[in-house]
Amino acid sequence: MTEPTAATPPTAATQTPPRRSKRRWLFVAICLVGIPLGLSGLDHLVGLLAGSPPRHLLFPSGSRVRHESAEFDVEVVISGQGLRDRDFPEGPAAAGTRLVAIGDSFTFGWGVRAEEAWPKILERHGGGTNEKIEVINFGFPGASPNDYSWMITQALDHFRPDIVLIGTLQGDDLIQLVEQEPEEVGGTRRLGETLFPTLFGRLKPAPPTMESYRSVFLKSQAYLRSTLTAKQQQRYQGLSPEVRRAFESGLLNPSLVHTAMTHPGRFTQPLTGGSRWQGDAETRFRRCVRQWADQCRRADAKLKVVIVPDGPYVSQAAAGGMRAVGYDVPGSLTESTVCQEVVIEICGEAGVGVINPVAEFRKAADSEDPNGPGDYFELDGHFTPQGQRRLGEAVSRSIWPRPE
Repeated sequence: MTEPTAATPPTAATQTPPRRSKRRWLFVAICLVGIPLGLSGLDHLVGLLAGSPPRHLLFPSGSRVRHESAEFDVEVVISGQGLRDRDFPEGPAAAGTRLVAIGDSFTFGWGVRAEEAWPKILERHGGGTNEKIEVINFGFPGASPNDYSWMITQALDHFRPDIVLIGTLQGDDLIQLVEQEPEEVGGTRRLGETLFPTLFGRLKPAPPTMESYRSVFLKSQAYLRSTLTAKQQQRYQGLSPEVRRAFESGLLNPSLVHTAMTHPGRFTQPLTGGSRWQGDAETRFRRCVRQWADQCRRADAKLKVVIVPDGPYVSQAAAGGMRAVGYDVPGSLTESTVCQEVVIEICGEAGVGVINPVAEFRKAADSEDPNGPGDYFELDGHFTPQGQRRLGEAVSRSIWPRPE
């Protein structure tokens, strides 16, 4: 009988496969993590060394279009960087203080010349000192608080401002927040833009050439009129012939009139929307303000929110103009403090300063000459050059208080 023997000890050959397997997985892990990180670093380095100037930040670079309406006729010129402003050096200002004004059409300067928009008024007034002040107009018509986060990112990345001003339109921005859902950016896209900003920037397609506003309005009004119900058509026919003629000839903002036909009580929503509506508006605005504050804090930039006074909330004359377009605007709106109180309270929670010139605009409206230009275009509703100047000067006094 064969004697039992001790178990044969494992040989080197039997030990090798596990070691090779571990090395293989380590190599794969290094490739999956290390190579992308290395390429990401190279992408950032190329971006720093190449120094290619930003283009198409908000608009197609170098565009030039005419903005014609029943109440104004101006040319809109877009810079090489894609802003309604001059080109600015990238990075922090070489000297003085640099501000970026972010907002919608009121900040863009709808209906006025570029140099008449409130950011340019602010730039010229400065602090009343010899310090150099730069104010970059980052206004975009139709923008809402849901858009301001990505606009802040663009401004911080390219221009490193000392101060970021967010122009939030009184009442309207709260209404838009309830009406709209913020655009969700896919996680893969966000990760790609973070790791490879230079590559994604180069691959981004150039936007189409800007078309004249009147041409766009003509196309839009025909479509929007076709969507009106019989009751809304009847309401539309009740407008004055002058208003309908301006609308149908592309000389009046079609969305303004269409909203008046479909939602005539829109301006009163912050007051009549009820607790659920107001709670929704406050929650969404609070989320936006926190995002803005976090972005500016990380970039070591100071954030201030400017309440942009909207005509129906401050001026009986402006309220009358909106009634002529078809809105139901009670005169009591000019006494309400609800819209500005929401902004002030939520910004206070986030430690963000607020510039609130509403009382100044209301005082001016009470004493203005009825035959004068006023602060608002009657039918269009945006600031006249006088209204732009009033806001720019008010913001300047708030940022750089004058000695008594």
